[in-house]
Amino acid sequence: MRLPIIVATFMVASVSIGTLLGVAAPASAQEIITCSSQNNQRNTCSISTRGRVRLVRQLSDASCRGNWGYRRNRIWVKNGCRAEFSVGDRRNNRNDRYDRNDRYDRNDRDGRDGRYDR
Repeated sequence: MRLPIIVATFMVASVSIGTLLGVAAPASAQEIITCSSQNNQRNTCSISTRGRVRLVRQLSDASCRGNWGYRRNRIWVKNGCRAEFSVGDRRNNRNDRYDRNDRYDRNDRDGRDGRYDR
């Protein structure tokens, strides 16, 4: 009579432990956006930049090095740069360190208000 109780207890404990071990942390949302400079002119693409912004893939023949950056809620590109950008939580990978040089070009000035893009 005790055997069915022991078996039932063991099964419940196994399922509970399996459930606890099998629960993964929720993945951080990540979005891919394409932003393009037309006729070598500066262009901005509106998107929430509340996380890390990275250039994932250059699509243009023109170099994107030093020709892109971001500010609050927009990514900017210039000089013919066309690329896909990943926008997501900075904590996507604990080994993925934030690189401030990836974020903006210090020599680029925003034409509207004259401030550096940061």
